Amino acid sequence: MKASFPQHFPLAEDSLWAVAADENTCVDVCERLGITSIGGGPGVVSKIEDYYGFYDRALWEKLNAWKAQR
Repeated sequence: MKASFPQHFPLAEDSLWAVAADENTCVDVCERLGITSIGGGPGVVSKIEDYYGFYDRALWEKLNAWKAQR
C-alpha cells in the first residue's frame, strides 16, 4: 500500500485502507493495486466523495486534508 499510495490511512491492520488517489475510476485504483479478476488479489474499492459516518476522528481529519489538497 505504501508504495502504491503514499497518502494512505489504515482503518484496520493490513486489510482496510483509505487512500488519496489521482485515478479517475475505482477500476484504475484496482489495477494500480493489482486487484484483478485474473490472478490478482481480492479487494473492494469505493469512492468517498460525500462521506459520513462514525470512526476515529483522525480519519475525518485525514480525508478533509486530502480533499483540501485537490
